[in-house]
Amino acid sequence: MRLSIISSAIILTLCMTGCRKNTDTPVPRPVAYPRVEVYPAIYDTVTVHDIMLPVNKGAVIAIDTKNDSNAWINVTYPRYHATLRYTASRHSRGGVTEATDNRLTRMSLNAGGNTTEILELQNPAGIASTIFVTPGATVTPVQILSTDSTRFVISGVLEINSQSAAREEIAPVVAAVKEDLLFTAKHISTR
Repeated sequence: MRLSIISSAIILTLCMTGCRKNTDTPVPRPVAYPRVEVYPAIYDTVTVHDIMLPVNKGAVIAIDTKNDSNAWINVTYPRYHATLRYTASRHSRGGVTEATDNRLTRMSLNAGGNTTEILELQNPAGIASTIFVTPGATVTPVQILSTDSTRFVISGVLEINSQSAAREEIAPVVAAVKEDLLFTAKHISTR
């Protein structure tokens, strides 16, 4: 009898504390970030200066080639309100090293001291790529640098078109574009 009274008291206490309303985190929450529908992982190839660059098929592509050495490729993701801005340039052997060093310095400065994930890989075509993912940098959270070490350097930076975007709000965009850039790094090639 005594055991059943104690058991009943414990169960009643658990029920009462479990049903208590916590006002610190109301559900549903009054403010939530909009969900972004991610583009499918389907890719097309853009060719500029003999560089075959895979890009997400859902993006809008604009290419500007002013001369035989430089080209600018804007890969705009309308759903994300973001543009991946590439610069492709041809160089002599010494010029490739200088351009690569310059671009790596710029990428580090863009990270602004925020925690950065650095991914380095070399694909079967012999093209080395470095990807910086800096979620705390809400203006330029994802960057890429690719080179064959002899003729070309291509660099890209994702620009989010919202100065006020919170880190949590852009996280799905950063993750999706990171996956696109990993695909690009694995499949970029030359003719």
